[in-house]
Amino acid sequence: MSSHDLNANRDTEFIPDLPERLATLARDGSAVAVATVISRKAPVSAQVGDKALIHADGRMEGFVGGACSREIVRRQALLALQGGQARLVRIVPGAAPDPEHAFAERVTVPMNCASEGESEVFIEPLLPPRLLIVVGRTPVARAIAAHAALMGDRVWRVLDDDEAPDEPDAVSLGALTAHLSALPAAQRVRVRSVVASQGHYDETAIEALLRAQPNPVGLLASARRAATVRDTLRVLSGFSDADLDRIRAPAGLHLGARTPHEVALSVLAELVQLDRAGQVATPPPVPAAEQAPAAPVPTPADPSPMPSALLAQVMDLPALTVLNAEPTDAGSAVDPVCGMTVTLPAKHTADHAGVTYAFCCPHCKARFLKDPARYLTAG
Repeated sequence: MSSHDLNANRDTEFIPDLPERLATLARDGSAVAVATVISRKAPVSAQVGDKALIHADGRMEGFVGGACSREIVRRQALLALQGGQARLVRIVPGAAPDPEHAFAERVTVPMNCASEGESEVFIEPLLPPRLLIVVGRTPVARAIAAHAALMGDRVWRVLDDDEAPDEPDAVSLGALTAHLSALPAAQRVRVRSVVASQGHYDETAIEALLRAQPNPVGLLASARRAATVRDTLRVLSGFSDADLDRIRAPAGLHLGARTPHEVALSVLAELVQLDRAGQVATPPPVPAAEQAPAAPVPTPADPSPMPSALLAQVMDLPALTVLNAEPTDAGSAVDPVCGMTVTLPAKHTADHAGVTYAFCCPHCKARFLKDPARYLTAG
C-alpha cells in the first residue's frame, strides 16, 4: 500500500479550529482527552502531529492511526480520563503489554494487526474543574470553601433558604436539586460534597445530594451523630443501605485537627486521596463504643418505613408561630420527644390531632410522626 493510500482519509478526519473546539467543550463542562502522535516508525498511516479528541462517552474525532491504533488510543484515553492523568502510549508490534491502570504515566500496548509499524501517542485528559458543594454557615464550612477555591475547585456554598439571601453568591438549599439537575452529566460525575451544617440541616442537604448526583457525600459529624442521621433518612426517605453507605462520616483524614482551618485541611486531603486512588473507599467502620445506642432510637412495633414523600413534610414545612400543647412561655415550646425547649417559631413542626408540635431537629420529628401516641402518653 502506498503512502498516498495510507493517508487518503486524513483530510476528512482533520479537526478544524481545534483551539476554538476545545474552548467550546470547556465552556460546556465536557471532559475530553487530546491524543497527539509524537513519533512513528513506518509503515503506519498516522503522521507526527496528528491529533484526535476522545470524549467521555468514547466518541472520537480526528485521526491518530488506522483501525487497530484507533481502538488502542480510544481505550487508553478513556483510562486517562478516568484517572485525570496524562500518559504516553507506545504501540509496538509483539511487545509485552503493561497492566492497565487509570494512573499510568507510560504504557506499552502490543499491536496485533498486520502492520509492523510503531507509534507513540501522548494523551492529555482535559477535565472540567471539580465542583465542591459545601453545605453550612459554620466556621468549618467557610474554611473548607476558602481552601478549596485556592486549590482551583469550583465551590458552591449551600445555605438554608432563610440564610442564603444574606450571601448573594450562595445557593439556597431549596434550589440545590434544580442546580444539580441542570449540570451536564460530565460535571455531575465530578461533584464532591461536604455537609458541614453541624446539625442544622444535615438531613435535608444529604437527601438532596444523594438523589441528585452519583457520588459519596461527606458529613462532618461524629460517628454517633452520623448513625442518627442515617437512621432518620432510612425511616423517612426509604433509602437503601447502599444509598446510605454513600454517606462518608466522619469526613476527613484523622489528623488530630482542632481549628476550622485544620479540619478543612483534613477534609480536602481526604478528597485528594480518594480522587488520586481512582475510587471512593467505603466509610470506615464505626467503633462499637461510638455506635449510637439502641435506646434513643426505639424501633416501633410496625417497622415499615414511611412513604418517601414524608421527608419533605418532615424537613421542609415552613416555620409556624403556634405553640405546643405545653408551652413554657410565650416564645418557646417543649419538644415532646426529647424534652428540649424549642424557641418559636420552630423550624421543625408537625400537626397531630389539631395541635402543632415543635421539635428541636428532624430526627425528633421523625420519631414523633412514626408513633405519636408513644410520646404524648409518656408524661
